[in-house]
Amino acid sequence: MLKLFKNNMAMQALLILAVLLLLWLRPLIAPPAMVTAPTDGILYTLLLPLFANAPRAAVIIAMILVLIEGVLLNILLSDMGLVPQTTLLPTLLYIVFLSAPATTLTPMILVSAALIACTWQLSLKGTLLTISTSRICSATAIIGLCSLFYLPALAIIVSYLLVAISYRLYNWRDITTMLLGFLAPYVLLVTILYLTDGLAGWWSTTSASLGDITMHIMPTAWLPLTANIVLVLLFVASIFSLWFRLGEHPVMWQKNASTVMLISVGAIVMLLYSRLLPVDLAFFAIPFALCGTHMLMPSISRPTASHSRKQRLWVYDLLLVLIIAAAFLC
Repeated sequence: MLKLFKNNMAMQALLILAVLLLLWLRPLIAPPAMVTAPTDGILYTLLLPLFANAPRAAVIIAMILVLIEGVLLNILLSDMGLVPQTTLLPTLLYIVFLSAPATTLTPMILVSAALIACTWQLSLKGTLLTISTSRICSATAIIGLCSLFYLPALAIIVSYLLVAISYRLYNWRDITTMLLGFLAPYVLLVTILYLTDGLAGWWSTTSASLGDITMHIMPTAWLPLTANIVLVLLFVASIFSLWFRLGEHPVMWQKNASTVMLISVGAIVMLLYSRLLPVDLAFFAIPFALCGTHMLMPSISRPTASHSRKQRLWVYDLLLVLIIAAAFLC
């Protein structure tokens, strides 16, 4: 199966569409209503009345967004030189993690779209090993915007700080730009809420939600829980495998790959406001798109080892089938 993800773009696209439909089939047949949670941001709650009487429309829009985001992430990883231009495997893996289990239009689908844009802002191009002031501002503004859809997405700022250390963005100008960018969406929001007399209610709700650590284990049937744990273990294996091989690549490749992988740190912090088990795999969809691709197609990271691994290609095919099956069972 993985042979298809080397050059046959048409078959790759058909397989991705089939997997997308498979994962979203249940909510398409019986669409659940969009519900609000204490951790939902104000921008997400504004969407709820729009789909109150059209739950299937929310599911269809969610499917389309997931597909578009997967393609855009694939293009981004390809432009960064992290994956070959002839493979759509990152799109498939992104869709699998963001859609397991698929329900409806969730805050993380919207946050993931913004995080792809943030990753693009933080990516290195040319010969420079750092980014401009304007891109610092844009990246942190996007993180601030993410938290307006899903409050725990504030934790992504932890990932940014680790990237900033890697890029040596810790002088006073960089820190000031980071803060201004991050606060920009909030300044606009506070101004609007103040003029509409909604500031006090929003602040009370937001502060209470951020102070309420709700990490818990949700009762789940053993089969979906087992499938979830399998996907988590595969993600952990993939990220450690790539992390330990970063030194085999040029410095710019290492920095770009680290930028994508460090999203996992913020995602782990986000788990404090979510369930510990089953893990919300959508938090880790972006880094898994990269790490999972290198795990399943090791020859793109280590071309010299491709010959010795040809005899074990069936193992990676089996892993890909296992990933798709586990996502469906979730």
